[in-house]
Amino acid sequence: MGIDAQKSDNLVLLLDGLSLLDQQDQDRVFGMVNTLDCADKNVKDSMFPDTPFLSSEILSANAGDKI
Repeated sequence: MGIDAQKSDNLVLLLDGLSLLDQQDQDRVFGMVNTLDCADKNVKDSMFPDTPFLSSEILSANAGDKI
């Protein structure tokens, strides 16, 4: 099984788990994920300010995320 298949399986499991939560808890999880994503972007931008290949847009596109 390739890495992409493992990530896909994990995403399915994560979404299944999220569906068990009520709306308020889902909002909390999404808020935490957004906070971590923002912190990750800020760290990368501060550590590698002149490195365009580490920009969050390129990393998100490579991960298949649409922000």
